[in-house]
Amino acid sequence: MQQVSHTQHLGPINFVEGVTRVNFMTLLLASFVIMSMISGMHFFQGYVFTEHLNIPREQQGTTAGTLTFLSEVVAILLVAPFGILSDRIGRRPIIVFGIAAIAIGYGLFPFATSIAELTVYRLIFAVGTTAASTMMGTIVNDYPQETSRGKMIGVNSVMTSFGTVFMAGVLAQIPALLRGQGVDAVVAGQVMFLTAAGICFFTVFALRLGLKSGTPVSLADRLPYGTLVRRGLLSAKNPRIALSFAVSFTGRSDHVIKAVFLSLWIIQVGNAEGLSAGAALALAGALYVMMQTMSMIWHLIFGFILDHISRVTGVIIGMALGSAGYLSMGIITSPLDYAMWPAFVLLSLGSSSSIQSAQSLIGQEAPKTERGAILGVNGLFGAIGIMIITLVGGWLFDIWAPYAPFVLVGAAKLVLLIYAIIVRLVAPGPKVVGPSAQADRVAGVH
Repeated sequence: MQQVSHTQHLGPINFVEGVTRVNFMTLLLASFVIMSMISGMHFFQGYVFTEHLNIPREQQGTTAGTLTFLSEVVAILLVAPFGILSDRIGRRPIIVFGIAAIAIGYGLFPFATSIAELTVYRLIFAVGTTAASTMMGTIVNDYPQETSRGKMIGVNSVMTSFGTVFMAGVLAQIPALLRGQGVDAVVAGQVMFLTAAGICFFTVFALRLGLKSGTPVSLADRLPYGTLVRRGLLSAKNPRIALSFAVSFTGRSDHVIKAVFLSLWIIQVGNAEGLSAGAALALAGALYVMMQTMSMIWHLIFGFILDHISRVTGVIIGMALGSAGYLSMGIITSPLDYAMWPAFVLLSLGSSSSIQSAQSLIGQEAPKTERGAILGVNGLFGAIGIMIITLVGGWLFDIWAPYAPFVLVGAAKLVLLIYAIIVRLVAPGPKVVGPSAQADRVAGVH
């Protein structure tokens, strides 16, 4: 007798068999916390540079770029192994480990007394973010049926935006609030970081209970470790996966560039205008909240669009918006000038579109038996991109202008826009997203 498949859904989002609403809601919590913490570290470190370690202003861009560079070396070494390992032991233990390591990194970071010590704590944090972010991208592609992939990624992206809003609108306001009550600047910074660490430790227990256990395939269907490594690398023969890898080179750096250099830019401009680092960080948080609010609205709209067009076309839209948004930073006279804020809205929409479209494309193309490995390699390209862009961008930030890192990313996205158009012409893939797309991928149609 034929076995009946039992699947659940939440609104218009249909899950694959075995995934429950609780699993999905727990994933949203994970996305909220992970993105809040990743963007928060980049966003808050300028405060530590200024108030805790008194790093000279002309060295802060280079210091930020170097810290991010070293963190991405860790990611390059670990992102593919984490993805491959998840195809063997499951997603849950790795994402739980990752958030625990993030918590430890946050707890230690504000107590550093030198740049060397700061670097060690940042590398602990990097191990955690590599594990957690790799698994977040993998799980969000494990859970939906193909016809719901764009919508699920859209909803998940809204939660990452909520996480960034929480970071900027709540956590980033802590130093200014405490300073207003007479608390020492260093202690205020420590409270901010320890609050974030506490949130991470709570999330560890929630994910252990709420995420789906096991792997997406049965034990008999699991591929050997060596085969996963080989297939993850060889998957780039599919031109659409190769496009996703290329987009990841700038896509993963989007949140990093915004968090690292935007907050540092605002803190420096604020100090020049007589504001404390805490007050400037609070203003940066307000700008970030506005940007992410617009992103949340666009995430939902774009998620529905992605489920009704070719996913390569979605990447073209993402690269067009991304290049326009990042290049527009070159006209900013001051990030504290409200007249400039429409450009920051365009930046935010372009950033979110780039990431969302690339996630939908690679989720469509990667078979579930090796999805963790392929997304691990995808993360590897992202780590290399962050490493190069932040190192060069930090140097340009100090010697050229605060908007230089953004213009650098905008130029890269413009090149990728041309590449995406070429892929759309020569290897467009499924014209209609849905069961046909899945069938083509299983059959090996490229």
